[in-house]
Amino acid sequence: MSAEQEIRKRLLDVYDENNDLPFKGRVHLARKKKPDSWYIKFAEGLLLCTAIGLLYCTYYHFDRVHFHVNRFYATLGYQEAQHVVAHSYLHGIGADQHMENAIYWLQQASEKGHTKAQYNLAIAHLKGIATGLKEGEARQLIEKAAQAGLSEAQKTLETICAQGGCEI
Repeated sequence: MSAEQEIRKRLLDVYDENNDLPFKGRVHLARKKKPDSWYIKFAEGLLLCTAIGLLYCTYYHFDRVHFHVNRFYATLGYQEAQHVVAHSYLHGIGADQHMENAIYWLQQASEKGHTKAQYNLAIAHLKGIATGLKEGEARQLIEKAAQAGLSEAQKTLETICAQGGCEI
């Protein structure tokens, strides 16, 4: 068989069946794929632009993105996220400084048992910020935080509370 006949045989997809080989000796060449339609190309372009936009926001506006992600988790009830959101509102990181929102999120995290939130809420109350705590609750929160092993709470109990400063 000449080389030309061999090529013609391959191109015409005519093979001798050989049962010893996988697929019985028949291997079909891949067919030419149809191009994607316009809406697939549009969706891919939109996803690419969205990804680039998210990367830009994450890189240049990290504090704001971090705040909004944490606020999402805080609304779901995660105590650590609630404390981080309170901290962001308290110090104006990623959001405008807003004391009432900071106290609200500290209360939410404190109710869930977050020790640093309990301590921060009690300290805010001792500094005269309206937290809604009743008399003696600040000391209880500091004691809970100290029992959980928070060193700042233990020092506060030994110094300020020992002198009667926690009875506000």
